[in-house]
Amino acid sequence: MTARRKLLHLYETFLIDCDGVLWHGDLPISGASRAIKTLQAYKKQLIFVSNNCGKTVDQIQWKLKTLLNINDIPKKNIITSGVSTAIYLKSKMKVDSEKVFLIAQDAFKETLSDHGIQSFGVGPVAMRDSHDWTNFELDKSVKYVIASHDPHFSYTKLTEAYLYLQENNAEFIAPDCDNLFSVSGSRRVPGSLSVQAALSAVLEKEPKIMGKPDPFLFELIQREHGKLSPDTTVMIGDNYKTDIKFGFNCGISTALVLTGNSKPEHISSFERKPDFVLDGLGDICDNDLENL
Repeated sequence: MTARRKLLHLYETFLIDCDGVLWHGDLPISGASRAIKTLQAYKKQLIFVSNNCGKTVDQIQWKLKTLLNINDIPKKNIITSGVSTAIYLKSKMKVDSEKVFLIAQDAFKETLSDHGIQSFGVGPVAMRDSHDWTNFELDKSVKYVIASHDPHFSYTKLTEAYLYLQENNAEFIAPDCDNLFSVSGSRRVPGSLSVQAALSAVLEKEPKIMGKPDPFLFELIQREHGKLSPDTTVMIGDNYKTDIKFGFNCGISTALVLTGNSKPEHISSFERKPDFVLDGLGDICDNDLENL
């Protein structure tokens, strides 16, 4: 039985990564749209699971519509590491009196705000000299520091985050630990891990990860969609370190696509192989889709 037939025959729920699987930036990946429509035609449950907290759920839903012509994915079937972080914070913090120092992009701030969480730190900041920190006044209401991909990351942000973590005893959180992300079929650039690593190096501690590969994200999916059977659930992604290890950690099957971070030459170094390796999501396409 081919990989395509096994996937369609054995699994009812497909957890699907977005960047590097469905699109690169604003360019759809060949075959992705047809693959999603094949899975829909076979009445599969589709849940899109993204570590990209730089996009809101609305923005991912819009990309599915405009890039892939997929118009009927409900918001509850899209979960990002930004959403999981917001849910985690909402369960712990006093939202009316506690704040988050946020090293991230505007979309993440919007996601937190939608959950009633106050945050600041997004965007460019003025550079400070070393002597400026002597009298720097910390906001005592900051109890959480979140480190994510931030095009405006700087030494100033690093220092402010460090002070909140050390002197406010704030909790160190990261929505994901992606070392790279794809901006095209062949080019990858540094991801959230580059920011977290800078903080981890001076703190000598690691952040709590809210996205893949941590199974907390799977717990949220189970809460929203009911208990998923591991035997009939598969995670499809392009990043072995996040997507595939997420599947391992959750006890579900895994399918690695080679259109993003992980490449064919990497496979031999994997300590544990994914259940399936696909050239792309398009391998799932049904040639007779129009007759279904």
